[in-house]
Amino acid sequence: MRGLVVYYSHEGQGTIDFNVKQFAKGHTRIVAEKIADLTGSDILRIVPKEPYPVEYEACCERAKAEYESGARPEINMPLESIDAYDTVFLGFPIWYRSYPRVIATFVEKFDFSGKKVMPFCTNEEGGFGMADMQLASAIKAKGGTVAEGLSIRGKRVDGCDGAVRSWLGME
Repeated sequence: MRGLVVYYSHEGQGTIDFNVKQFAKGHTRIVAEKIADLTGSDILRIVPKEPYPVEYEACCERAKAEYESGARPEINMPLESIDAYDTVFLGFPIWYRSYPRVIATFVEKFDFSGKKVMPFCTNEEGGFGMADMQLASAIKAKGGTVAEGLSIRGKRVDGCDGAVRSWLGME
């Protein structure tokens, strides 16, 4: 099995227990790096052509507007194909009970035929919201299958090694 960890992670301000904090490294990035290290997978960060604001409130405003309009923000994507991979670990923060629209842009760009997608998310309140159902529908429409996802609360990312190992079937 050859794996690819693809993720979007907001860096700058975020929340822990609904209090705005400054982060040098986003929660989703921390989990993505753990998955890549544990599985030996390649790793790729989704980078929007127009970066999201660092400030929490401004980022939320943009994320909400994109979600409500069904936007597909342009992304810088050096990868032309995912044909070389069997498994795609797809990570994102939960924004407005779904995934950021840059994830939709990524999914629409590639053919997932024969690929197993393993979604993971970070969040403030817990759970995927509607993201798992929406993502499963989008991936299936592109020919792939979706495994059960992993959800990690932002305040727990530093100590989530056991949860990640369990999700990967390593424990």
